[in-house]
Amino acid sequence: MPQPTVILVSPEALLYQALIEHIQAEVPEIKYIEQDLGQLENYDLRPAVSWPCLLIDMDGAKFSDAGNDNHQLADCLLSFRLGLVKYTNDNSLTPTNIRAKALSYFELENKLFKALHAWAPQGFGALLRRETATERRDDDIRVRVSKYIFSYTDTTAAPVRTTIPRPNPTLG
Repeated sequence: MPQPTVILVSPEALLYQALIEHIQAEVPEIKYIEQDLGQLENYDLRPAVSWPCLLIDMDGAKFSDAGNDNHQLADCLLSFRLGLVKYTNDNSLTPTNIRAKALSYFELENKLFKALHAWAPQGFGALLRRETATERRDDDIRVRVSKYIFSYTDTTAAPVRTTIPRPNPTLG
């Protein structure tokens, strides 16, 4: 029996789907994209991801009412955690060609930035980068965190209205 088609209406689900499709098209070097559910923290031997990975989370949203009909304006913060495993050294004693390979994660992060910054998924405002940082970790995983802001109008709580055409007032 075929599975029923799921129709996404949640703004968060639509955004997440658009992000995956856009990143896969623009940055195919990223092998694994998923919601951030703690994959890089909760593991025994190695996280269950492919490298490099990108974990996405909506860190927060502030809502304000936008007039009638239960419309709300949302100002949101998206967090992207780009995870890589360090394979080689990048110190001053490392040969230049090997150091370049070790530093390639900066190139990947920059490619992701170019794909996301000022890009606006349908129905959403443009993503604007506001912060980057490196996570301090006790393992050999390097995680760069980039945070973007964006906004959108949520109309999903608005009542559904139907219109009935009025009869023609001109009689025969």
